[in-house]
Amino acid sequence: MDPIALPEEKRSRWTLAGEQFAFLGHELGLLTQGRAGRWLVLFFEPSAGVVISYRLDRSFYLLCGPAWTALRVGALPLFLLLRLLSCRHEICFKAQIGRGLQVLHPTLGVVVHGDAIVGQDCILCGGNSLGVRKPMRRGELILGDQVMLGINACVLGPARVGHHVNIGAGAVVVNDLPDNSVAVGVPARAR
Repeated sequence: MDPIALPEEKRSRWTLAGEQFAFLGHELGLLTQGRAGRWLVLFFEPSAGVVISYRLDRSFYLLCGPAWTALRVGALPLFLLLRLLSCRHEICFKAQIGRGLQVLHPTLGVVVHGDAIVGQDCILCGGNSLGVRKPMRRGELILGDQVMLGINACVLGPARVGHHVNIGAGAVVVNDLPDNSVAVGVPARAR
């Protein structure tokens, strides 16, 4: 079975929530590029706000389960503060995104559907959408490890994108893409 598609239900909710905080630490480390002085200005970096917002939302969802949908109202002040520090984004807390998420130009916006499963080291350059074009179930929109979406590129499921795939700027993926490929065009084709 593909490692990114392993069901999260096999691990405790506390383990899963803790994993999200570990992912967050790794992702903030990527933003600082290993320079200690960058930690001081990190929270004024819009990319940091997007990642913090998603990881906190996701960890609370993993701890509280479906009740988090209603409990989010109480956390509204926290998420409004994060919104001030970041940019507009719609990364659903139900989306399963692996370690190493980077959003390079968040001012262009990012949308990730709740049924999306994304592997490690995903790079979203901005203006990206991981969405649907027809009704689908969880696990029908999967991106492998080390996938990069260029500016304004979209993946509209159901679709499965393999590992080590680069999707060009403005491309619209509506079909499966194999590992180690580059996809460009509308609809995107692997090259």
